[in-house]
Amino acid sequence: MNSTHIFHSWYSRVIAFILVIACGYGIEILFAYTLNMFGISFLFMLFGMIGIEYARGGTYQTIGFPLDKNTMPDLFIGFMLGSIPIIMLIAGLNVCELCDVTLTNNVMIFGIFSIVIYAIVEELLFRGMIFQACVERFSFIPTAIVFSLVFASAHVFNPSFDTLSMVNTFLAGLLFSYAWYHTRSLWLPIAIHIAWNLTLFVTGMTLSGIDSQQSIFSVNIMDVNLTPWLHSRYGIEGTVYCTLMLLLMGFVISKISVPPQRFARLFHLEYRIHHA
Repeated sequence: MNSTHIFHSWYSRVIAFILVIACGYGIEILFAYTLNMFGISFLFMLFGMIGIEYARGGTYQTIGFPLDKNTMPDLFIGFMLGSIPIIMLIAGLNVCELCDVTLTNNVMIFGIFSIVIYAIVEELLFRGMIFQACVERFSFIPTAIVFSLVFASAHVFNPSFDTLSMVNTFLAGLLFSYAWYHTRSLWLPIAIHIAWNLTLFVTGMTLSGIDSQQSIFSVNIMDVNLTPWLHSRYGIEGTVYCTLMLLLMGFVISKISVPPQRFARLFHLEYRIHHA
């Protein structure tokens, strides 16, 4: 049996990708401090996922990185969806004199790099090969629910995590999953995730319960009575405002047009696999 036939089964791809993740993290843990190999696990995941997809007869396009007329619009829409809700909140609070915004200019390039890499890694873990293989086997809805629950549970030990934070993180997981499912592309969920985290980071807002001193701005919300509507110790992700924005983003994503070629590639791949 050749490697192409081996990777036709969904569970073989899951096992292979888990092994790739383990190798990447193992090398990063063993050599990161001596060889400055931060991010090696990310490279293992990215190229490992694409390599496994090629082994089963697909390409980088069928695994979630299509290059077509909608690639740039997907990225643009994703960055807008991830940043505008936060900017709107800060601007609204500032106009109403409910927050104080000051320029600090303390942001560090390494901090931005880390935010971007971690956002991509989370998407490769929760919407990458394992997720897509499980969707193939169990269908989208149950897979999205389970993976979103795991995604939310991964944040349980973050500072100030509470019930509303859990709900919103679960909804964010569903949103990212739906973004992939609707567009058959990882560009959109990756762009939303990066923009959301990066906007919180550079504005000095609390990111998933974690405060950072490396920001361009410092936003101090002065009215605690805004909790949990517009403010929480966990950050915007622990607010009712975030819940509403996530639902709105889901609606916007549902209106995005998708090139039929993306579905055609996947259909052609599945047809060749089932008739091999």
